[in-house]
Amino acid sequence: MDRREFLELVAGLSGLVPGLIGESAWAEAHERARARPKLRTLTAPQEATVTRLADILVPQTDTVGATGVAVTAFVDLLLTDSMLPAQRDRFLEGLAAINARSQERFGAPVPSARPADQKALVRALDEQLPRHNPSAAESRALAQAPMSAERGYALVKALVLLGYFTSEPVAKKLLIDAPIIPGRYDGCIPV
Repeated sequence: MDRREFLELVAGLSGLVPGLIGESAWAEAHERARARPKLRTLTAPQEATVTRLADILVPQTDTVGATGVAVTAFVDLLLTDSMLPAQRDRFLEGLAAINARSQERFGAPVPSARPADQKALVRALDEQLPRHNPSAAESRALAQAPMSAERGYALVKALVLLGYFTSEPVAKKLLIDAPIIPGRYDGCIPV
């Protein structure tokens, strides 16, 4: 995913998740998610699925990973406080479809599957993501279609990336300190 795709994703999700638009709103949402002692929408198996998918999508390396910034709690907060019931239900149907696909292919739901199988599933689902944003008509048709593992994965990935990139450790330490233009620019010098 390049920068432009990420910005389109955030802009699209800002419309999907009403009330969370500005920088302070994202920070407040992350703070509220961290302050909650337990999840309110996700069940334990759903939490394990989101957490494992988040770990695969944004693993801990020399930088903080998705688990390190409490992405699962952020996703639960959005599901509980910001999404409409129909959107929440679609997300949960998507999680169920992902686990069903994992059960079908590997004999276990995502959290219980072998790490190699989990990564193979994510790779296969990632390859099926659409290469463009759907039009309004396509979005309406997709909303009426039965939820598939591919569509569920697209929703999970979108919310995980949103939660990761809007978290304070990532937004302030990784994104702000990252050079926008690499190297030095010397304009108007004699040749």
